[in-house]
Amino acid sequence: MKSLFENKLFKFLSSVKLALPMILVLAALLATGTIVESLYSTPVAKRFVYGTWWFGGFLFLLGLNVFCSALSRLPWKKHHTGFVITHLGILCVLAGSLITRQSGTDGQIALVEGQQGSIFQEDKPMLSCRIDSNSSRVIPAGFMLLEPRPSIPFTYAIAPDGVLKVDRFYLNAQRVVGARAAGPQDTAAVAAIHLKLQSSFVQQDNWLFLGKKGYDRVDLGPASVYFSTPGSWKSRLNKEGSNFSANALVLLKTGSEGLEFQVRHRGVWGPVKSLKVGTPETTGWMDMQFQIAETLPKALPDITYAPSPLAYQKDPQPALHFEAQDGTRRAEGWLGFEDQINFPLNGRTWALTYGPRQASLPFILVLRKFNLGLDPGTENPASYASDIATRKGDQDPLTPTTISMNHPLHEAGYTLYQASYFPSGDGKYTSVFSVGRDPGLPLKYGGALIMVLGIIFMFWFKNPAWKKRN
Repeated sequence: MKSLFENKLFKFLSSVKLALPMILVLAALLATGTIVESLYSTPVAKRFVYGTWWFGGFLFLLGLNVFCSALSRLPWKKHHTGFVITHLGILCVLAGSLITRQSGTDGQIALVEGQQGSIFQEDKPMLSCRIDSNSSRVIPAGFMLLEPRPSIPFTYAIAPDGVLKVDRFYLNAQRVVGARAAGPQDTAAVAAIHLKLQSSFVQQDNWLFLGKKGYDRVDLGPASVYFSTPGSWKSRLNKEGSNFSANALVLLKTGSEGLEFQVRHRGVWGPVKSLKVGTPETTGWMDMQFQIAETLPKALPDITYAPSPLAYQKDPQPALHFEAQDGTRRAEGWLGFEDQINFPLNGRTWALTYGPRQASLPFILVLRKFNLGLDPGTENPASYASDIATRKGDQDPLTPTTISMNHPLHEAGYTLYQASYFPSGDGKYTSVFSVGRDPGLPLKYGGALIMVLGIIFMFWFKNPAWKKRN
């Protein structure tokens, strides 16, 4: 033991010269994490601070310093009691933090009034791949330590005899809709136009596809742009009446190559006018100009993603590029977060899903009613709570309770908080609950109490009255 105490490495690990800089660095890291979380979001702070390998390594080194510092006082004496107890408390807190980091759960579950469920989404991105009816291969896709690149792709074996590569990953990506000319086998192809919009506020470049839901309109906030045929648009106007933005633009395809347009300004539709490819036109609102740069008689959407700067106070929207190989055949494409795609390859059907990991609560949660409190005389929400019930199985009795902003539910080791809500139609609401499980919490709380006890002992043994009695 004496030789250990005289070892230079042990002396360094147990020294105050190491402890003080580490405490200062820890304070700086925690402050940085707090600032990043407030500016961006919790996932961003986890990725760049709390979830990094070097932050975990730093906590381990700090624990090693505390342990060696306590060990260096051997053999312990009576006046070392407070010192040893305090260091034991610090070790418990650090151990609890590492356990939470490795095994903790953080996710969300959303329920509509009258709905029940136990499946929640964890804050852990996963990539799931399945060929035909075989079992799925689930791959962690957060790429925390190393991001895939075209020169260094991540390769995964997919049974039977399939290979999946991920060669690009963007933490925050912008979806880009392009167009590709359709071939003879593309039966779902439709007419497409390349629309350019420009004003002092916005500048957009979009492809619109005739009659393809989700691809036949552009929302500009206070205005909307539509692509239709004269007959379909007339039917829609008769059906929906004035249920349009006060400012709108509709582009009409007439015949095989003809184009017309109509503008709605401050709730009033103007006359239908002819439109030529490459000729700029004005809308009369938002000093907006537009033109059709190109047309394709038969085309399909071509979805890609481009890297985008992290948005303030918003969760990042990741995307990845994949390449699938089955025998000698290959297929590639992009997947945005919460996207899924099915495609044929070498006579078999591949299914890819990219999104949060699905996990199950050990009990069933039933949302009976969502209660929204408003400020008197206004429509501003003042409070909200959910009347819920829980049960272990479908045949077990329900246990009613209420979850509100300051009153979470503690059940079977999980804690459910009232996170948010939104209207879901038919006068009902969807209530969103945060789901958390912290297996290191007892160690952290226990360590904090031990630290307080140790500090009390440290002051007690330094009390002159104690020394006088001895």
